Amino acid sequence: MYFRFSKYTIFMIFFSVSVPTFLSAVNYEDAYSLEKQSPVFAIPLYEEVSRTGSSSDVRRTAATRLYFLYEKFNKYVPALQYQIRAGTTKNKKGEWSSFVKNLSQGLGISPYSLIAVTQACSKSTSAFSVPETKTDSTVSSEAASPEISEPYRSLSKKENLALIRLCYSVKMKTKDYEGWDHIFAYLTEKELLSKDVALPLWVGSALQSGRGTPYRRIFLAGKSKSLSADSKSDILYLYAKFLRNRGRFEASARYFLMSSTYSNAKRGRFEAAKNLLLMDRRKEACSFPSETYNGDEETEVLFRKLCQTNDWDWAMPYLPALRILMRENPDPVFSFVAQGGGREAAENFLSRTSAGNPDKDDDGAEEETESAGILAKLFPPEDKTRFPFWDVRDRDANLVLPEKTKYICKVIRRPFFGSPNIQPQFCKETLPGTLEQILSAVNEEEDDASYAFADSSYLPVNAKWMWKEIPPPQGIDPSLAAADSPPVFGPIGVLGPWNLDFVVFRKVLNRTYIEIRKGKEYYNVSIKPSNVLWEKG
Repeated sequence: MYFRFSKYTIFMIFFSVSVPTFLSAVNYEDAYSLEKQSPVFAIPLYEEVSRTGSSSDVRRTAATRLYFLYEKFNKYVPALQYQIRAGTTKNKKGEWSSFVKNLSQGLGISPYSLIAVTQACSKSTSAFSVPETKTDSTVSSEAASPEISEPYRSLSKKENLALIRLCYSVKMKTKDYEGWDHIFAYLTEKELLSKDVALPLWVGSALQSGRGTPYRRIFLAGKSKSLSADSKSDILYLYAKFLRNRGRFEASARYFLMSSTYSNAKRGRFEAAKNLLLMDRRKEACSFPSETYNGDEETEVLFRKLCQTNDWDWAMPYLPALRILMRENPDPVFSFVAQGGGREAAENFLSRTSAGNPDKDDDGAEEETESAGILAKLFPPEDKTRFPFWDVRDRDANLVLPEKTKYICKVIRRPFFGSPNIQPQFCKETLPGTLEQILSAVNEEEDDASYAFADSSYLPVNAKWMWKEIPPPQGIDPSLAAADSPPVFGPIGVLGPWNLDFVVFRKVLNRTYIEIRKGKEYYNVSIKPSNVLWEKG
């Protein structure tokens, strides 16, 4: 069997949950019929039949079909768990199955560690305790060394990164959040994880479980100097999920899109398109390039169907599977199809994601609930910046507008990532000054309002953004010559000119943001309006 291990696939293994629970009676015939039409959606039905089938023969047959589909659609963790339960990880000759060999090779780990960690992490995990050393004088010193229990033993090895992510995935699926916290505390204490790897896992577990303070973890993680471009993409992706789960679809879409600039471009764009569905903007969502959703994941299959036809007749056979999937893995596409679009889709999605989680999107509102020991390990003073990497309130800039600029206008974002739709009744005359003075003219009461600049005919002008200086790379002596310093990547890595798409004010944070582009780069960053001066273009 052939396995594909792309970055996107591996991340989806680690940061997704798809374990269905019983919702309604499902029979084998239903699953088999759906398999003929769309095999990947037969998986949750076969899973249900394999647990609740009327006879052992039916359950066994369903399990056989289920394993075939797990392999076909690269659902590695459940396929491995199936082989472990069935005792088929080795053949009669004692050789590892082709599935185990391919999976362990693809992840760069040994088959023994793969099996050990999967088995151990599928069970509840208690806090690590130092094992007792045998005191029998007849036992050699080597044999008397304490034996560490699984999963701690395998996770302590040099190959542990893939194993840690595998364990994370299993713990999130089984909802053993306390067990994962024990494991993460051990890994952090023993310094078995780099901060670049640890922080996305730390944030992701809080979003999945609601334990700790999710937004505060996002905010703190963004201030780390140790983040690579991949990890910055992951943190922004998780921040966008946090915002979406609280109904802030526009702000969420911006962070999904910015995450795609740092890394995982397809992932960020597809999630932004999903947000447009929740805003009931199906046509605009489908305007994203088709390669954004050309995979075999359930959401991609449904998204293609949504964009290929205007009717809903095709959706009926999928509803039993969707009801199961939505219970454990709420997704905008699932809700949109199940509800037939409209406002009901957003309400359905939010009812499954935001209940029972009071965490606020406010970097000053969180109480200290995190372990002091973990915080000290993850965020030593020398590794912290003043603001998260998407926050540049300490930077000065010039707003470069042409002479013909006359108005600042609140805009309706349709399309969301396109030219502003300017209407005269939402425009206020503006004069040169700081951006703070310019924004004071509009005095907007909406929670999330976007603004653009227009000429006397209410046509958008070509607004530009210029940073006044590029900061030295983090950890580099400012006295070094520019030629000796590595380049700064991100929104302040280039002075400009940047194309300024929108100025956004979020009332809940009393914060002003700008959306700037240059080539394929897109950033949505927080700025301090009083630091920005209108410069004549």
